[in-house]
Amino acid sequence: MISSEIRLVHVITTIERGGAENAVLALAQEQVRNGYKVVVVPLKGSLELTKEFLFAGVSIDTSLIEQSFLKQVFLFRKQYKGNAIFHAHLPRSELLLSLCKSQNRFFVTRHNAEQFYPSAPKIVSSFLSRYVTYRSESVIAISYAVLHFLLKNREISKKSQYSVIYYGYMRRNNNHLQQTYSFNRANRTLRIGTVSRLAPQKNLNLLIQLAILLKAKDHKFLIQIVGAGPDKLLLENKVKEFGLEKEIQFLGRKSDVMPFLKEQDVFILTSNYEGFGLVLLEAMDAFLPIIAPRNSAIPEVLGKHHPGLFKSSDLDSLSKTLFYALQTPKTYEEILKIQSRQLDLFSLEKYFSSHHELYANASMGK
Repeated sequence: MISSEIRLVHVITTIERGGAENAVLALAQEQVRNGYKVVVVPLKGSLELTKEFLFAGVSIDTSLIEQSFLKQVFLFRKQYKGNAIFHAHLPRSELLLSLCKSQNRFFVTRHNAEQFYPSAPKIVSSFLSRYVTYRSESVIAISYAVLHFLLKNREISKKSQYSVIYYGYMRRNNNHLQQTYSFNRANRTLRIGTVSRLAPQKNLNLLIQLAILLKAKDHKFLIQIVGAGPDKLLLENKVKEFGLEKEIQFLGRKSDVMPFLKEQDVFILTSNYEGFGLVLLEAMDAFLPIIAPRNSAIPEVLGKHHPGLFKSSDLDSLSKTLFYALQTPKTYEEILKIQSRQLDLFSLEKYFSSHHELYANASMGK
């Protein structure tokens, strides 16, 4: 227990289930455990993670949900006046807190290697991003890949206060090598799983291409995809076009992905880029060998010498890496051992203490 006096307000665009939202939940939970008084203020969307936040002892203020942005600024300025640490997650929240700067000092976490305003010209996004981050106390990038993107694209100034704090994770499974792939079972179906938003960034077309290749070589396999998103219909139509309805299943969202992950033989991520990739930690914890592209923050999370890294968007590299991972029980289990060691780097305690230190240093600099 660190303090019972610190009041912290996390402002986040939504609390729908996702990587950034789950990371904020984990951080808030650990902050409460260490004596913080934590409030989460979502700005739009469904309140999907409400039960989890409340169970963790976090208060949720829903008074700003689905209000116009100007009204949200007015309400926030009226309800929150100093005497707290304010922390913004995702662009709408950052902009709101920057417009309340006269009353509140705030921190920003950048969860994605994306423009602040993705649909705007770069110069407009850069201007808005630099305005927001200039008014903040400090910018936190969730990986060095995100920080590099922000600096390269002038989304933050080199003169800004910034740092990298990796996501934290609490292990749920401690029985190392809990499962291994049954190589010698006759006619065994290889179970390939992924957890992903159905969106262009995730490059799930590459997974469909892999399925076409595996089917052409008469391999028995089942690819299951957990997640939802704007590309759902497009991907389902492509699966039908290639006659892969039996080989590829879309399972929709799941509130707990661990039971699903434990049913798989291998986890494949195909993203064009990731700010971090929290699901990689979940797959490590489920004792699943991971096959993922060597891009963005992925080598930071898995380790740059992880045997499951393949050339981004390259089907041949993906298939060769997959078969290498499944080559022998020894190879499979060695990958699991590497991942178990890597998972130790992302402790929830370190995630909390890095933020606590940052807040404390900013307070001393008043």
